[in-house]
Amino acid sequence: MVQFWMRSGHLIRFLILDEADMLIRKQAKQSEIAAHYVKAVGEEDHTFLEHNDSVGIVAFPQNGKSLSGRQNATFHNGVGFDNGNGLWSVEQGFAIGGEERQSRLNGYLSELAAAVFVCKGGVQRVHLLDGTVGGVLLLELFKRDGMGTMVASDLYEGTRMARATDLAGIRQIIQPLEQSGTLVRRTDEELLKALDSFAVVEREGQIITCAALFPFFEEKCGEVAAIAVSPECRGQGQGDELLGMLFLVLKVTKIAILCKIQDGIVII
Repeated sequence: MVQFWMRSGHLIRFLILDEADMLIRKQAKQSEIAAHYVKAVGEEDHTFLEHNDSVGIVAFPQNGKSLSGRQNATFHNGVGFDNGNGLWSVEQGFAIGGEERQSRLNGYLSELAAAVFVCKGGVQRVHLLDGTVGGVLLLELFKRDGMGTMVASDLYEGTRMARATDLAGIRQIIQPLEQSGTLVRRTDEELLKALDSFAVVEREGQIITCAALFPFFEEKCGEVAAIAVSPECRGQGQGDELLGMLFLVLKVTKIAILCKIQDGIVII
């Protein structure tokens, strides 16, 4: 089955282009396919992340040009870039077959390398799916988290500070935890007043994770509150990543953390 896993055990449902690129490069010494990939795209031809408050985390190449400007991808009958008879040029192609792929010594690294390679050529998203699963394409398209792993050169998921338009999305994911008594109940007015302290993870225009950070600088401590993850997205690491980001903010500001963790849920 075409799936990729994090070291923490979470299934990777998506990878932004920069993350996927670096994942392949780390295997260049152990994998012939990864080494061929690095040779094809260049030693230094990888992107870095830049933050944009309006859309979250977006990727840009090191030369400062937009991803879409790297290559002009013109397709003819579904294959080829530029003139339609090859990926850029013959010199920039690379093979992903051979014994390594057949033996799966490095899992599905060959498919991942191919996905990243075409994303660098202008394709916005590539879906790596298990063709033996019935209806897998429909499930991938119509389930929020899909069935396989997606590599995206455009923004698919991003972490950012909350805006007033996020109020309904935040309310939707914290309400069940409020009803169960896990989180303190907050009115819409209280949420709106505290919105500047909230950070969210947005996927495809929908809020899937939220958390609030209330620093008390005079007391040199901070409160992490209202952390919640949409039920269908739990177990994928977004909550951990958002919580880690807030803890990093607290560390940078050199203040302590006031929170209690119970059954994997941070309770304030």
